[in-house]
Amino acid sequence: MFTVMKNPVVWWPLVIKVPIDGGETSDHEVSLQLEILNEDEYDEIAVMGEKAILKRVIKGWKHIDDVDKKPLKFTPENVDMLLKKSFVHRSFMVGYLNAAIGVVVKN
Repeated sequence: MFTVMKNPVVWWPLVIKVPIDGGETSDHEVSLQLEILNEDEYDEIAVMGEKAILKRVIKGWKHIDDVDKKPLKFTPENVDMLLKKSFVHRSFMVGYLNAAIGVVVKN
């Protein structure tokens, strides 16, 4: 049975494809804690761009380390820093859209 709820918050797996030499990528599996917005809320924020959506929906993360190989703290500053990297931004957006429709994409 399906139960209607406000905005579910879920942990969702995704793959960040980091570009490396030779036209290749290095795949890194991470998990984001995401709030799944209803369509009206999504549409309101979408006019401000993908970064605005991601800043609103990402509530936490796992398996993302800093340069010292220690877990990167979830802070607004670190969210901003990661979203400036195109390959991270796009991976996060695809991950959110997949979570919103319930599709897990494996690498």
